[in-house]
Amino acid sequence: MKYYYLLLGLLLLAGCEPKPEDEFTDFIFQLPFQMTARDTISIGDTLWLTADISDQLREFNSGSTYKVTPRDFEFKTLLGLRELTFPDKDLADQPSATESFLFVDKTGSLTRRGTTFSPVNYAYANEGYKLRIGLVPRQQGVFCLNFLNGWGGSSAKPTPTPDLSYLLTNPAPNGGRRIGFLDGFYHYINEGNTNFYLFKQHCFATSLKNNPSVGNVNYEQEATFTFVVK
Repeated sequence: MKYYYLLLGLLLLAGCEPKPEDEFTDFIFQLPFQMTARDTISIGDTLWLTADISDQLREFNSGSTYKVTPRDFEFKTLLGLRELTFPDKDLADQPSATESFLFVDKTGSLTRRGTTFSPVNYAYANEGYKLRIGLVPRQQGVFCLNFLNGWGGSSAKPTPTPDLSYLLTNPAPNGGRRIGFLDGFYHYINEGNTNFYLFKQHCFATSLKNNPSVGNVNYEQEATFTFVVK
């Protein structure tokens, strides 16, 4: 009988073991772009925005690469254009400039061209995302091109964050599940050569004065391209 109670006690102890906690991983993928490297152009000139992004995407937090194809999830890149007219206001408070440009779609395209931000449609071929879009200014001014992550959605119509758990092939050390979510993208133009000196002259730089977080530095200094149209 004593062995019965001993066995029962062991079973009860085993049933009381805490369940392993899940391990959560956020993915921030890095997307490189190239822009015609000029700070001043004339009305009617063409600036070319290009991209040739391997589907072996580099993840910012870990430095690891992951194969991501269109079957996995959409990039939902948004391309914005603003005219920098208020030096004391940040980029979000500058007026839209989409209607101040003509667009030439060579590879990929801009779809549903909005007031400020328009979705980017990449051409996927040979294990890479391709893009070549021309921007032709129709008026003078100081302008800024920048990117946004289209997965952010809005409070009125939220967009579900993609579940990227399938990219986590190794088990968690504690035996729990490994769960991965898309936290967004960091966009890079010309490897950071973005005419940021013009941006600082014509727009309030939050990444320098209020909040120099990694995300703000990328958004204002690496994912924008500022230029003058004469």
